[in-house]
Amino acid sequence: MKKFLAVLLGGLMIFSMAACSGKSSKTNATATGSEASSTAASSGEATQKSSSDIKVGVILKTLSSEYWNRVANGVKQAAKDLGVTVKLEGPTSETAFSEQSNMIENMLSSGEVDALCLAPQQPDMVVTKLKDATIPVLFVDTDASYDKKVSFVGTSNKEAAKTGGEYIAKLIGKGKKAVLIGEVQGNPSGEERMAGYREALEAGGVQVLGLQYNNAAPDQAVKVMENFMQRYPQIDAVLCNNDDAAIAAQRAAAQAGRADKMKFLGFDGNITACESILAGKETASVAQDPEQMGYKVVEAAVKAVKGEKVEKSIPVPTEIITKENAQEALKKRKQS
Repeated sequence: MKKFLAVLLGGLMIFSMAACSGKSSKTNATATGSEASSTAASSGEATQKSSSDIKVGVILKTLSSEYWNRVANGVKQAAKDLGVTVKLEGPTSETAFSEQSNMIENMLSSGEVDALCLAPQQPDMVVTKLKDATIPVLFVDTDASYDKKVSFVGTSNKEAAKTGGEYIAKLIGKGKKAVLIGEVQGNPSGEERMAGYREALEAGGVQVLGLQYNNAAPDQAVKVMENFMQRYPQIDAVLCNNDDAAIAAQRAAAQAGRADKMKFLGFDGNITACESILAGKETASVAQDPEQMGYKVVEAAVKAVKGEKVEKSIPVPTEIITKENAQEALKKRKQS
């Protein structure tokens, strides 16, 4: 009897241990599965979003110029085509630095957007604002050294300016003289344009007399041009950071009776530039494709939110607008 009870007790103990072991294994398996699901949700949350659920924040340098409105048009078209929502903002001017800074802070802290597309006025400042960003960040038109950057969409300003400088150098010939009108001193995209102009002109045998800035104000470009003309009796070409400055410089030279002896190069290829070129005032313009920039940066942001592959650099080509193709360019811009 004692032997029987011992056997029975041993069996019960083995059964109990097996049950506990089974329960423990089941609990561990559930916890592991839950953890895996949580990790997958965390890393793949973006892939579960449908386009209609995605909201992209876009902050441009300003919304008060033709160029940036063209970028904005591209942004809006992408939103329409892709079926996403876009929150589009821009400061009152390209030098309203604190406005853009506040916009970045507010958009990031709101938690409303799934990705941020940014055209930084001051790239170094912007990088500090983005240090705690947890959403994909992309740059458009102007790049920045942000270590978590998803992509840059735009033109190499230096290379684009070089094509314009080469065009002018060939047009006026070796031994001639040129001046440069920049926009805002220290602005990376503007400084790259000035560097590209200078490199191409000097390679083409053209002397660069000087560089001055107009602080993004066309009226100031008139004063800069007047200063140049007082200082230099011979100026064969004026290469500017944008078309507004080129048109203003040509106007100042015309008032002084010297415009017919100079060539005027702008940058952006906007509507007023095309009209000025057709009127025989501005000589040429390095034309970017701002609509494509706006479109492509939103397109890339949506891919990033969905967890799809995005190229680190997405180039947008340029062209030189002259009297030969200005009418076609003008028609295209008026249709967009």
